[in-house]
Amino acid sequence: MRMLIGATLLLLLALALTACDDTERLPTQEQVEEAGQEQSVVAEAEDTRTGQAESQSLHGGAEVVTRVEPQEEQDGQDQSSGDTTERPFDPDAEDLSQLIYWGPDDGFFGVLLPIPSTVQYLLDLLLASGSSAADKYIVDLAAYPNPMREQVMSHLAARYGFAHSTVYEYRELFEFDPADTSTPAYLRFKQALFAASLKEISQFLDPDAARSIDAREVMWGGVVVDGIPPLEHPNQIWPAQAAEWILDSDIVVGVEINGDARAYPIRIIAWHEMVNDTIGGVPVSLAYCTLCGSAILFDGRFGDTVYRFGTSGLLYRSNKLMYDRNTRTLWNQFTGRPAWGPLVGEGIRLEVLPVVVSTWADWYAQHPDTTVLSLETGFIRDYGSGVAYNDYFSSSLTWFNVPVVDGRLAQKDDVYVVRLGEALTAYPIKTLVRQVLIQDDVGGVPIVVIATAERAGARSYESGGFTFSSADPEAGTLTDSEGGEWAITEDQLVGPDGQSLPRVGGHNAYWFAVTNQTENGRLWEG
Repeated sequence: MRMLIGATLLLLLALALTACDDTERLPTQEQVEEAGQEQSVVAEAEDTRTGQAESQSLHGGAEVVTRVEPQEEQDGQDQSSGDTTERPFDPDAEDLSQLIYWGPDDGFFGVLLPIPSTVQYLLDLLLASGSSAADKYIVDLAAYPNPMREQVMSHLAARYGFAHSTVYEYRELFEFDPADTSTPAYLRFKQALFAASLKEISQFLDPDAARSIDAREVMWGGVVVDGIPPLEHPNQIWPAQAAEWILDSDIVVGVEINGDARAYPIRIIAWHEMVNDTIGGVPVSLAYCTLCGSAILFDGRFGDTVYRFGTSGLLYRSNKLMYDRNTRTLWNQFTGRPAWGPLVGEGIRLEVLPVVVSTWADWYAQHPDTTVLSLETGFIRDYGSGVAYNDYFSSSLTWFNVPVVDGRLAQKDDVYVVRLGEALTAYPIKTLVRQVLIQDDVGGVPIVVIATAERAGARSYESGGFTFSSADPEAGTLTDSEGGEWAITEDQLVGPDGQSLPRVGGHNAYWFAVTNQTENGRLWEG
């Protein structure tokens, strides 16, 4: 009966994971964990591992495991009498893709398949090797649904002395050797692991393609390619049409380009994470990483090419890896740079355009001619306020590994990020709530940062050498040191004598996104 229940649960899981349009991220891997638990019943029933588990070390470096190999002939003598020599087990010298014995035809039902004895032997060697080079393989086998996942998680529980529900909670496991980033054997294994169930995702992980990120930290996010479906030039409606459902308190991402003002409610775009659109005649992609709290508007043009993006289903340090539809290169959502594929090394970085995170009431008050994203997206979702990712947004915890921890702020503290060229500075939202106005220098350019009226976000502008003494976001004004009043608009500050100071690119994000996705990010500390 338990086997039947387990198979039924796995059937439901497989159907959920392979749905093209309605697949949702599996953030905590609870469903996959449940599947792994039920698979153990099947494994026990099949009794394929009798007597083998006793040989498996569960304590990492407690011992060095060796592989027994036949000794080569010496001096013309036949060594077939059984003499052997031992050598340490080196995971990167093995073809560990032999661990993957299921295939695309099995789909996620592959987690039900009994483990062949030859595969079990190789897995035992890997888990007991005590080699730091083994950890990258162990992470993938623990993070990705497969028949060995339960054994790997049990190994980790014994190795560290406590059991966690996901591999991401074993932070020490992710302290990889910096010199061990791109072994050919591992790259082949990683692609083969994904190819066994998610062939389209595996095609992003070409072992021979250029990369700008560590392959060991590329993780599955729990969805198929575009399983979180992007919105393509979605319908916009007038505020009067949205009045029956939109709330004054709803958080929106506000954009204005060439006089075209638009609001994208978080309650809608959280279900899609990517909007390919054209605003004010400019082709743009609004890439929203729910996990790192960053809705970033990219100008899709670079050179003579316009890039449009989708969701790969992969993550890097808890940040979504998007892909372009032109070359199917993976891109870092936070930096706007190619990360894995044909475009890496081509000098491409998309321009970050200004957005503002605001309440609907504040945005509408300042932009009565705005349009707003329609609920009629073509997809069936619960677009109610606070529905999508509510548990994640209200928690201080991350769902996936973020190796860099900078204790100056909490990992998920909101910051407003200003970008000028290669320079980036993060301003804590809680500081902007108190001060409202901050003057600073980013990449050699003097700027001024002004909190929004309800203090959910900010706008930033070049300051042009002016000193500003106060700001009134509710009135939309800024006062300089000589008493001159400036108007705050979406594209510029307008001075009392007709002067203008241009807006600079900026957006909200969680603090951990800055520290884990950039090397030169700076925190403004006053």
